[in-house]
Order: sequence, then structure tokens, then C-alpha cells
Amino acid sequence: MKKFWEYFKKPPVWLIFIVYFLTIVFASASIVFAILGKAEVWTYIIYGFAGITLAYSVYTIVKFAPKVKNAIVEMLRSFGFTRRFLDQYGFRSIVLATVSLFINIAYTVFNAVIGILSSSLWFGALAIYNGLLTALRSDTILSRNKKPRASYLRCGILLIVLSIFLSLAIWQMIANGLSFKYPSLTIYAFAAFAFYKIISAIISLVKTRNETLTVKSTKYIGFADALVSILSLQTALLYTFSDATVNQGALNGATGGAVCLFTLAIGIKMIIDLKNKNKD
Repeated sequence: MKKFWEYFKKPPVWLIFIVYFLTIVFASASIVFAILGKAEVWTYIIYGFAGITLAYSVYTIVKFAPKVKNAIVEMLRSFGFTRRFLDQYGFRSIVLATVSLFINIAYTVFNAVIGILSSSLWFGALAIYNGLLTALRSDTILSRNKKPRASYLRCGILLIVLSIFLSLAIWQMIANGLSFKYPSLTIYAFAAFAFYKIISAIISLVKTRNETLTVKSTKYIGFADALVSILSLQTALLYTFSDATVNQGALNGATGGAVCLFTLAIGIKMIIDLKNKNKD
């Protein structure tokens, strides 16, 4: 019996993969049965197996995740690019900003197409907003080795302009009762992503206190982007779940006003930071 338990305390790789597969199968079946309202004896057996395999899967993840992580990190350190990505925060920020740039381009095109097809001023405004964020990210990345101070100043000024433009777009949204609409349960995925973006953006801002102007610019742009994601999510949540007793215009106006003020404050702070650096 002792050998039996020792075997499961340190399972071979093939057993771990089998357990993960069974966990997915039993958990999926349990969800389906719960939705269908099945209450036969065999469904409870499935629930039991789902619980056992899930518990064992969690155990293996907790026990072996550090070892797997260390092995992956060591492998990545054998390559120059991934070693710099892991060890240098500034380099990692630029790489992530470049990835965000391409996402911004795709999102701009998406909003532009939707705006044209649906004749929506709100989506058109978002297309312009994301287009300007794309321009800001491009300018910051391309200027990192030549004129970062000038790029930082342009970023601050354009964020102030963006806050004014965004306030007009929000006013248009409220006046016409516009909002984002996500199909079915995808709204929960968008909600999770939006909260991830804003939390990640806030953490990144805290970490960039002593970083270069280029890194700071990328993080400020990311924060402005995350703020609008939260506003878009709120409009979608109110449209999907609120009733006639909820004043959507007032709530969207309050959140939209806060987003504009934060964006304006960031732009002003960037200009002040640069002036203070010039005095040093």
C-alpha cells in the first residue's frame, strides 16, 4: 500500500497526461449534465470522478509547476532574445508594446469596418481613438534610440488631445444611447480580459518609476488603452443586464468622465515630468 501511494505522489509523465485528459472529459460531462438537469445515479458517479480527477490534477500542478517553470526558464535562457526578454524589463516592455501595436492595428481595422457597415459613430470614434493609440505606440517604439524626449513630449500632448476627442465620443454615445454588444456568453471573456488589462496596466505603471522615457510612454499608452476597455465593458454590461430603472446614460457619463480625466492627467503629468527633467 505504501508503494502504491508513493507511486501516485510522484506519478510518471504519461499518468499525469491521462489524468488531465480524464479531468477534462469528466468535468465537461458534469457541466453538461448539470445544465440538462440530469439526476440519475450514474451522473453522480460522473460528478465523483470529476471531483477526484480535478483534485489530483490540482495536486500535480501545485507539486510540479515550479520544476516545470524552472526547466522552461533554463531552456529559454539558452537563446539570446528570450534571455534578454526574461532579464531586461525595458527590453521586455518594448517587445510587449510591439505586440500591442499589432493588436491595436487589428482592433482599429475591426472597429472601422463595424462602424462603416453599421453606420455607427461610436465604433467610428473608437476606430479613430485606437488609430491614434497605434500612432503613439509606433512613434514611441521607433524613437526609442534617437529622440526619446521629443517622442515623450509628443505622447503627452497627444494624450491630452485624445482625452478631448474621447469626451466628444462619449457625449455622442450617451446622446444616442449607444453601447458595445457582445454575443451570448462572450461578454464574460471580454470582462475578464478588460479587468486583466487594467490590473496589468496599473502594476506596470508602478514598476516604471525609474525606467526610461520610452518604457514609461509605452506603459502610459497601455493604461489609456485599458481605461477605454473598462468603459466599453461597462456599456456592454449595462446593455446586457440592466433594466429600464437603471440610468445608463448617467453611469456611462460618470465612468466616461473619469476615463477622460485620467487620460488628461497622464498627458499633463508627462509634460510636467519632462520639464522637471530639463531643470535637473
